[in-house]
Amino acid sequence: MGFLNWFNSQEDNESQTTVFGGSDIIIDKKEPTRTNANSALQRTVSEHGGTADTHVAVNKTVGRNMLGEDVNQVCRKLGVRDRSGLPTEAKEALQTGDIAARHQIVRDGAEGHEEVVESADKATKKARGLFSW
Repeated sequence: MGFLNWFNSQEDNESQTTVFGGSDIIIDKKEPTRTNANSALQRTVSEHGGTADTHVAVNKTVGRNMLGEDVNQVCRKLGVRDRSGLPTEAKEALQTGDIAARHQIVRDGAEGHEEVVESADKATKKARGLFSW
């Protein structure tokens, strides 16, 4: 199934998009950003029985797997205050990791701390292969 078949089968796609003239033009109301990707991941973690510790573990897993070490260490080594100061490539990797983790958690039907963290780990290890480092 391609994207369009999937998209057309979604019952709530109207909440994020507006279709003009039938299916001629689609305007998406929600831009994919690092913040939105992380917020969606955090919502998914909560919906799948994650605790406060799960949120921390998933964030650390995404950062470690996508950047090769803890995000805070990367920030410190680059002399930046937080993620917002990271180079574009690092931000893209973190966004990709957040998106991959969210989809994997849902796909696996993960529930609870261990399963959610395992799904995030599995997804981000695969996604890291997209990057040259």
